[in-house]
Amino acid sequence: MNEKKNSELAKTIFLNNLSTTKKLLDLLEFKLGKESSEFKYLKKEVFNYAYEGLKKIFKQLESEKIIKKCPNKCNLRQGFKKCECGGSGYLNLK
Repeated sequence: MNEKKNSELAKTIFLNNLSTTKKLLDLLEFKLGKESSEFKYLKKEVFNYAYEGLKKIFKQLESEKIIKKCPNKCNLRQGFKKCECGGSGYLNLK
């Protein structure tokens, strides 16, 4: 009997958030232009806000013993990684 492996919670949250952030930036790029100073500033701020929010969520889930740090030392600011954590830096606590 094959057991379905549980999805990594942090990976799912991270990739969903990353996708939403990128879609928002696509809209800003369309409106402002990729080379505009406004777009460059907003891109930096949007990513900072998204990453800080993810850090808070992951720290809370870690304190509740739901997830743990990835042994591969992945960092969510580096984006997607071909790692079990997907680049989020956290894995389910098993």
